[in-house]
Amino acid sequence: MTEQLLAASAYIRTLQTEISAAEEKAQRMRQTIESCWSMAANALPPPAMMNVVGSPDETHFRATMCDLFGELVQRGSIDRTDTILDLGCGCGRLAIPFAAHLDGGAYFGVDVWPEGLDWCRENINSDTGTIRFIQREAVNNYYFEPRDPGAANRYHLSELEREQVDFAFAVSLFTHLQKQDCISYFSELSRVLKRGGCAYLTCFIIDEFFFDFVRRTGLHRSVSQEEQGCYYAYQGQDFFAGYTRETWTRMLEDSGLKIVGFDPGKWAEKPGALHYQDTFMVVPQGYRKD
Repeated sequence: MTEQLLAASAYIRTLQTEISAAEEKAQRMRQTIESCWSMAANALPPPAMMNVVGSPDETHFRATMCDLFGELVQRGSIDRTDTILDLGCGCGRLAIPFAAHLDGGAYFGVDVWPEGLDWCRENINSDTGTIRFIQREAVNNYYFEPRDPGAANRYHLSELEREQVDFAFAVSLFTHLQKQDCISYFSELSRVLKRGGCAYLTCFIIDEFFFDFVRRTGLHRSVSQEEQGCYYAYQGQDFFAGYTRETWTRMLEDSGLKIVGFDPGKWAEKPGALHYQDTFMVVPQGYRKD
């Protein structure tokens, strides 16, 4: 074997450095997940609160918490010193692991549910990072009350500075928000994300797979188009908001965000799906990694 073959290439040397950093991140992530699995039951939200965020029992809550946390850390390549934004934080399903994971970083959880936020403030804290929960007032809080299409919310993130956030996520939030509320949050996301930051957003995309699913199963027949590209149905916590890919993309782009990744969802038996909801990775327009 020649001397040139024996010597590690620049590519291999780069990989070795990246692997070492990745192993350190993975170890920290595993430790956080293990600590969440082993938490005492009384350190978790009460079952009634778990139900509100879609978990029928403690086992489902723990599994969802750990699975989502692991994916978010990997998707966002999150460092312990990063600033994290959780839109629709509920009763802390993802605040719990991030509070344990961050070391010198910050976590902001935003929601309209005062009881969930009160539980978070009383039970979730960190000795090594900043943890803050923010209640957003909703004139039209149609997750808990009958929807009034004529009442406009004014969602904002004024507590956060421009380009303050490294990674943001909204899991099963935009599936419950009508168009103008989505746009309010998208515009604020564009403002608070760092130019090298990104966001993980889930939604329901109305496409040919959805219409085929309705035809085959008879489910979701009440979902109807209220305005161009916007499909709504049901009431309260069952409120459904879905958007065509064209409408969803336009809302994001008009707000200053750009789609860089997409995964289809299992909810309408879409081919190749890994997760229940359709998932997008977005970055600010003018993305710049330092």
